Amino acid sequence: MNKDEVLRRAQDKAPNKMDEMELDILNKGCKIGVLTGLIVCVITMVIKMFAGVPYYDVYAIYCFMVGAQWFYKWSRLKTKRDLYLGFSWCGLGAGIFIGYLTEIF
Repeated sequence: MNKDEVLRRAQDKAPNKMDEMELDILNKGCKIGVLTGLIVCVITMVIKMFAGVPYYDVYAIYCFMVGAQWFYKWSRLKTKRDLYLGFSWCGLGAGIFIGYLTEIF
């Protein structure tokens, strides 16, 4: 492939489409975001435990965040595994949230 063909392909690329490096950075950023969210959930849980307040809501939010990421991945790749994991995480989040509601009321 000569340099004119490489230049033409680069110019033909859609302006809002990410290249492989940008996609890799986005993927790693999402993983770091989920890990950071988990750490914040644990810290918040410990604080709520010491205060004697129910803490399940924190994990419900975390489960819905992870579920939404799996649903987005499924919408782009259309793999059954991603769809199953999205439903599983959101179902777990809904169960935890219902448990939280029954505890506070």
